[in-house]
Amino acid sequence: MGILTGFIDQWVSLLNFDSNPIHNTALALLYIRLLYLPVRAIYLIGKRQDDERFPGVSRILKRLMVVLIFNFLVGSAMLEFLQPDSLAYWLPTGWRFDYILLAVVGSLVCISLFIYIPRQIRQIRLEKQSAETMFLKLGRLLLMEFFLFSSLIWGLNHLIVPNRIELDSPVVLFDLDEKPVSVMKIRKTTPNGVEHGISTNISSFLISANDLHSGERLWSRISTWQEYLIGGTTEGLLLLNNKKKTLYFINPETGKKEMNEKEFLEKFPVLADNLSYLYTDYAVANPDELYLYGLDGRYYRINFTTKEITEDPAYADQIRPFSEVWDDEAANKQAEVGKIEELYPELMDVGLIETGQADQQLVVYQKKRNDRRQTLALLDLTKRHVIWEQLLDAPPENADTSLVIDQDEQFAYAWTGRYQYKINKQTGEVVYQYDHKRGRLAAGQTSRRSI
Repeated sequence: MGILTGFIDQWVSLLNFDSNPIHNTALALLYIRLLYLPVRAIYLIGKRQDDERFPGVSRILKRLMVVLIFNFLVGSAMLEFLQPDSLAYWLPTGWRFDYILLAVVGSLVCISLFIYIPRQIRQIRLEKQSAETMFLKLGRLLLMEFFLFSSLIWGLNHLIVPNRIELDSPVVLFDLDEKPVSVMKIRKTTPNGVEHGISTNISSFLISANDLHSGERLWSRISTWQEYLIGGTTEGLLLLNNKKKTLYFINPETGKKEMNEKEFLEKFPVLADNLSYLYTDYAVANPDELYLYGLDGRYYRINFTTKEITEDPAYADQIRPFSEVWDDEAANKQAEVGKIEELYPELMDVGLIETGQADQQLVVYQKKRNDRRQTLALLDLTKRHVIWEQLLDAPPENADTSLVIDQDEQFAYAWTGRYQYKINKQTGEVVYQYDHKRGRLAAGQTSRRSI
């Protein structure tokens, strides 16, 4: 139901005038056309009284309804294709399904041209048509295929195939040539019908690296369910593949493999035949230090700068599951959360984010019990005032979306799975909203709402 509502809202927005002159011109022509058709029908009905050759009134009205609906649908499609980002649907997003879909569409276009062009050339040789006519027909064919396949791609992305997109790894932050970069693994789940009364899904995975300042994607690579992103080190981004039982590092600048397990063990031979392929057995403390739990039951620390490896049972504290660390942090902040809930009893499921200021607090909370989306807000604790709030939007199919928050002095960064945000901490204004489903910055930025 939420998908249909979103589709209708987007459709209605196409019928509003905006700042785009091309859109406004096309919309005005559509409205003129829709107004002209009833006027034409009234004229024909009037002629019916004087001339029996004109069709009957009921037939005119039926034809009017069909023509109005047809013109409205075609006009709406034209308005959609005239949007500035309409051609972006023809660009690969990084997901495997999109590559396959674009390859199929491209193949169908090539096959149609391979069949159509020789026939037209044959017609020219038989002098049944001119070259100008052939190019005119070819252009008409390409235009028709563009509208047809654009509708197919748009429908698969918006209406026919709803997707649930979530974070499938911690968000790894690091500096790349003095440029902050975020890397995360994302899971996209697509419904695949019902089998024996049980809903089935198809999952696909993507690892994406984005410039934290601009939001632009630097690279992406198709991933698998068994591949785990551990963290960023001086040797590259560490990944494990539990199915293939291998460990490797990828280049943070390109996403390509930098060092394989054999090369890694040549540097640290003591770990030969001692590597686990469970992501819970690894932890990156900082780019120079990697902690791991070996198959021999011992805990190790690797220093990539000095190329030293040491063993100590105390290292076990560094490799605790993330859920345990989160529980400890939540327990430590419980008293502070209680104070916030006393001041703001209307806020539900409050989570605190460090701000470094005694009179202000950055929090996330839930606005409605039936809506799992989170709202990021800056609170003034002295005046009991919400300075600003920003809904971290997620599509209806992502009702239980994951959430990661980070910040620097000026901006807060949020990851909800599908979207990545950069938000001004002073004003709450969204600087950018990156859409991982479509592989680009969102066309419509979520606007700030001050209170």
